[in-house]
This record gives sequence, structure tokens and C-alpha cells, in this order.
Amino acid sequence: ASGGSTPVELIAFPADTTGMKNSFTHLVDAFDHYETLFGPYRWNKVGYVLTPVGAMEHATSIHYPRDIASGSLQYEAIMAHELAHHWFGNLITCDRAEEMYINEGFAEYLSYLFLEDVYGHDRYMKEVRLNHRSMVHRAHLLDEGWWTLSEMPQEWTYGEHSYNKGADVLHSLRSYMGDEAFSMGLTSFMNTYAYQPVNTTILRDHLTLATGIDMTDYFADWIQQPGWAAFEIDAQSFTPGEDGWIVQLTIGQKQRGPAAPYNNVPITVAIIGTDANNVLRDTVRVGGSATNLSFTVPFEPSWVWLNDDDRLSLATTGITDTTSTTAWIVSDHANFEIRPQAGPEAIVRMEQYWVAADEGTFEEPFAYVVSPDRYWRITGNWGDPQRFAARIPYDGRNTVQSNLDVGLMRDTLGVTFNEDSLVLLYRPGPQAAWKLWSEDVQPNGSTTDKYGRMDADSLAPGEYTLGWRTSPVGMIDHAAQEAIWSIGPNPAVDRIEVRADREITSGTLQLIDGAGRAVAIIPATGNT
Repeated sequence: ASGGSTPVELIAFPADTTGMKNSFTHLVDAFDHYETLFGPYRWNKVGYVLTPVGAMEHATSIHYPRDIASGSLQYEAIMAHELAHHWFGNLITCDRAEEMYINEGFAEYLSYLFLEDVYGHDRYMKEVRLNHRSMVHRAHLLDEGWWTLSEMPQEWTYGEHSYNKGADVLHSLRSYMGDEAFSMGLTSFMNTYAYQPVNTTILRDHLTLATGIDMTDYFADWIQQPGWAAFEIDAQSFTPGEDGWIVQLTIGQKQRGPAAPYNNVPITVAIIGTDANNVLRDTVRVGGSATNLSFTVPFEPSWVWLNDDDRLSLATTGITDTTSTTAWIVSDHANFEIRPQAGPEAIVRMEQYWVAADEGTFEEPFAYVVSPDRYWRITGNWGDPQRFAARIPYDGRNTVQSNLDVGLMRDTLGVTFNEDSLVLLYRPGPQAAWKLWSEDVQPNGSTTDKYGRMDADSLAPGEYTLGWRTSPVGMIDHAAQEAIWSIGPNPAVDRIEVRADREITSGTLQLIDGAGRAVAIIPATGNT
């Protein structure tokens, strides 16, 4: 360390030494990377001792399970995690068990940094996404509560929150600070508090002082309260201007769990053009219940994505894929499956929001209950809904592994929920009314076990949510209620007038372009 050499001792029974050495091929890589990021190794050797069971980060003499050091690299992230404790846990340590994320969350996150160094950024992001998908879904189930990282009950000191949610939110800390400040700030922290107990307040204040970046909001939002935030597009408009196209957005915020709204969050906004090769990405600050943003781009925009680079661990999970085949695209992150029909290459982004969809308005008033659990935003460069079919697995079973739609599929007043009432609702944008998209329920053998899938034979860009029907099919007489509409002039240059033959009390008008995009959605009231 610090320019010198550090002995490495791998201790095992003779029959295990070859396998152990092969499993520790990248130990030196982990050692070097951690020194580069967080300062020198302060101990006189690196030691691992194989034991019958369990891992423990004793300084210089790590106990390591024999059965995961048999020659495979499958568990080398555990090797890296235990080594990381020589910085987080041994060099500095939390002064209270309630803040164990300082030891275990950092050590787990450093194992991701090890994978990034050895295998590249894509491997790092794969690990981050897998962990985040698990945490946002079930951390509160595995640890039986929505807990604050800085105030963990001692019953859950070594639970999912301290280890894996801790690692998850540290990915966001790195994104908040940037790589250089992240490394410099934590190295300074190690140097200042070596061999001392520390806490969240000390960590927050030192990072602020050392880097000049005010970390107050980050720690208040991600560390000092439970739950998660989700940011969504509540309104958008694209209009041509003198210097390019003007994109105006209203970014709303919802919470998963008992969190308060986040503030000063540096989120990525990606604006994609009608030619999908045209992309503008910018990092902007959002927060509170709503943030209004305006961009000018030198190309005609088609759609907007938030956090598509997964820089932040928000209450959304999803994928972006490009397809030119007819093979199913199955996303565990989005809990959504699509089957392309034959056609040109298409870009599809499937995002699952782990919060309730806006109830909004309905084409059939009072006909549906909207899911309080989750909804989807599906976007891309196709206009024909027949281009894709879709499947959405649903699961209202109240278990740790199977807990997607419990809020929607509640038994009520002693009546067992029946999947026959499930529907898939759709709207092209957040200002449009929800309408029925599919009733094709495929139960898993029973309509009361709350487990199966919803099929749709078409898919249009827009938002989708599960719901259930509150009134029988055919209750509303559309023929009796339909208005007669007139539109003019035709052709139009810069203005059109839409007129109904009677008073309209609620609804929306959508202007759809040739690519199937909703380029304008406005309230429809009155008769003009």
C-alpha cells in the first residue's frame, strides 16, 4: 500500500488451495481499484481464511466460506465485498447499529465498483439494475417495513435495507456527485476519520465541505427517510420556434412508500427526434410536486424519456430495446412482454412505474377502478398499434415474491376478488382519458388465485394500467350519447376549429400525426 507492497495470505486446507487461488484471480484488481478510489490500504496484509460457513470481515484475516472458493469466479463479488470492509467497516465504522448502511451498504456497493473495473460499465449497470429491481419491489417486504437507512431498527441491522438498499442509493450518490467528486470526497472522509466511529451527519457534512456540493437534500431524501420517489411526465408539448423546436414539460413526482417529495434531484431528460438518431440528453434539477421545464432542440422531437440511463435509483424500472424480428421481448424489469409483428426495425422503451397511475378521466365515467400499485409508459418509433402484441403478468398474491397488484386485487366486504373483472386501460398521454384496451384475461387455472396474465393483441405508444370494471359491460349507451362533430377548414394551415352539435361537459381532444403520435391533447368542454 501507499507505493509499497502488501503481502497476500490465502489460507486453506491443502485440498482447497488450488480452487481458492482460482476463485481469487481478481483479488489484486479489487485491491488496486479500491486504493485508487478511496485511498491507501492501511493494514499490514490481506488475509482470507476458508471456514466451513459464513463470511466475516476481520481486519487482515477475513473468514470466507469454503464452498464458494472452489475455483469458480461466480462469487468473487463477495470476495470484493469483504475486502471493501477494510475501508468501510474497519477503517471507519458506524457509531450506531442503526446506521449499518455505512459499513454494509458501502461494502456492497464497492463490490459493484469492482465488477465495473474488471468487466466494464455494462456489467456494473446490470448489477445495479438487478439489485434496484429487487429493492424497489420488495425491500419493505423482506424487512417487514419501510425503514430509514439512518434509523434502522436493530432487528433489521443486517437486513436488505442496510446491505442492498444501501448499495442502491449509493449508486445515486455517485450520480449526484460525479465520479471525481465521489472519489475525492470519500477519500478525504477516510483520511479525516480513519479508525474512528462516524455517522450520517458527519458523512453528509464532510462530503459537502470537501467537495463544495451541498449534500443536504440528497441525504434528507435518500438516507434519512424511507421509501422511493418516481418522476413522471404530467404534460408535454412540442412546438416549432425560430431557433428550433420548443419542448415544454411538466415533471410530476409521486412516492412509493412513506417518503416525502424529493428536492433538487439531478435527473436525465432524453429528447428523441422523429429520426431516432437525433437525441438530446440533459441533466436537470427537479423536485417538489411538479417542475416545469423548457428545452429548444435543433430537430423535430417525437418522445421524451426520464432517467433512461438509470443514473438514479427511482421507483421506476424498465428497458429500452431495438427489434427487427418477431421474437418475444420479455422484461422482468418492466414486468411487460411484447411480441413484434414482421416489420421494420423499431425502438421500444417499456417503463414500469411502481406508483399509482393518475386516476384522471374515463371515456366511460365511473366504469373502472385504476390500479394503486403500478402503471406502464410504453414509447417508441412506431405508429401502427398492430405492430406489437403484449402480455402483462399480474400477481395479487400477498407474499414476498408475488406482490405486484395486492392493492388492486383486494377482497372486499367478504367477497373474493375475481379476475374476470380485470381490464387493461390505455391513454396516449397523461392529459387524455383512460379507455378500455383489453379484457383478455388469462388466469392461471383459477379466477380467484389473483395470478395470471393480461393479453392485448395490439399496442400503441402511451400509458397503460390494470384496473377492474365496476359496472357491467354495455351499461352505457354510447349511441345515445354520441355527439356529431365537424372539423374545418380542410385543408388547414395553422388553425383548425372542432365543433360539436351539443354541449360537452368533459373529455379531451387529441391531435394525432401520421406516425400515430399525440402531438396535442387539450380539454374538450363547451361545444367549440
